[in-house]
This record gives sequence, structure tokens and C-alpha cells, in this order.
Amino acid sequence: MQLLKDRREDLIAGAVTAGLGAFILVEAVGYRLGTVRSMGPGYFPMLLAMCMCVLGVLLVVLSEPSPAEGETDKSQFADKRGVVMVTAAFLAFAVLIERAGLVPAVGLAVFLSALANRATNLVTAVILAVVTAGTCWLIFNLALGLQIKAFV
Repeated sequence: MQLLKDRREDLIAGAVTAGLGAFILVEAVGYRLGTVRSMGPGYFPMLLAMCMCVLGVLLVVLSEPSPAEGETDKSQFADKRGVVMVTAAFLAFAVLIERAGLVPAVGLAVFLSALANRATNLVTAVILAVVTAGTCWLIFNLALGLQIKAFV
């Protein structure tokens, strides 16, 4: 019983993920699946739902109990840099995508996300940001012709 109490968060996360996957699976059944070569409107949601169900089950099965009393859990004292930088990256993208365009929004988001890892230096973060922003511009603007402005 103590094991279930220790794993409560993982069990809830796994159950919610698997439940959401099951809901999507039930909803996707009403759509035509098609084939791998000619995917119908239900193909991708069905695939996504099955992956979510598998991930939910894996979350439950692979969850570990909390450390026993007296032991210190090092993760609770972990550096919050990653959470702050990734959150800042999401916010920067949301704010900049319409105001500055695709390239600056993606570039800054990737730059901030790269800095979430202490092992990443500034040069590497800049290179990742430039390459990713350029690739997004090539794919979304040139190849797909989407109406997202590269720069405003």
C-alpha cells in the first residue's frame, strides 16, 4: 500500500495519458483510416492515440517509488534553470511569432531552450538557433508555402 502512495503522481500521469489516448481512439474510430499510402482523416489520430495509450501504460509500469524516510531525494534540490529557460522559450515564441516573424521567434525559442542545459555553451546555442530557424524558414515558407512571415 505504501508503494502505491509513493507512486501516486506517476500513476495519475499514466492514467490520464492512457485515458486521453483511449478517448482519442474512441473518437477516431468513426473516421476513415485509409492505408499507409493514402491516409484517411482517422489514421493519424488513431496512431497518436495508440502511442498515448502505450506511453501511459509505460508511465505506470516504470514508475519508481519515492525514497524512504531519511534518504534525500536529489531531484527535489535540482537546479530550476531548465524549467525557467524552457518556460521562457515558450513565452518568447508565443510573443514573437506574430510581432517579429517565424525566424526570430524560432531562433530565440531554440536559443533559450538550449541554455536550459548547463553543458551547452553560448556558441553552440547560437548555432542551434540559427540552423533551426533557417531550417524552419526553408520548410514552412519555401517548401510548404505557408503564409507565416519570416520577418515582420
